[in-house]
Amino acid sequence: MTVQKISISLLTASILGLSSVAIAQYDYPVDKPVAGAAAGELGQIYSGIVTKIDGKNRVVTFKSKEGELDIVAGPEVKNFAQIKVGDRLDVQYALAVAIELVKTKNNDVRGREVTSDTQTAPAGKKPGMVKTNIVKTTASVVAIDQKKQIVSLKGPKGHVVDVKVENPALLKGITTKDQVFVTYAEAVAAVVSTPKK
Repeated sequence: MTVQKISISLLTASILGLSSVAIAQYDYPVDKPVAGAAAGELGQIYSGIVTKIDGKNRVVTFKSKEGELDIVAGPEVKNFAQIKVGDRLDVQYALAVAIELVKTKNNDVRGREVTSDTQTAPAGKKPGMVKTNIVKTTASVVAIDQKKQIVSLKGPKGHVVDVKVENPALLKGITTKDQVFVTYAEAVAAVVSTPKK
């Protein structure tokens, strides 16, 4: 078994490069379900069980099928005292959801603008965080799945992201190789919870 030392801030920074997550299943409320939850396009990034807690140094050891992971919970991790041996850490995402999708001219290059919002668990609950990004960028359409209403977009840096288009009117007239200006919501969550007996 390998043991890794990693700051939770670094863990969350790395997973936030991925897309969205549903949080409704956890026991603390958020204003509304996160992007992609309605589409049901959920995925698990990491899942582990707490096997040891070092309260003095704020280190929590998680065990998963890949091995053990030691996470250093920095001051940004609220409600550290609520973590117990046997609790579970889940990191999940959900497919990004398009808010706007407009065809542009091939030379209409715009920068990438990201607006972020982070929600954390209230006092007395298990630690948890949901970070939601609203991304505005120009991208090239590389694939369209009309049945699933998913468009694959290649951004300015060459990264491809799959975006759920819940409003079919947004896809009207859009074809592969088109360039589009897109606004989409993406999010990721890292949440500690007590497994049900």
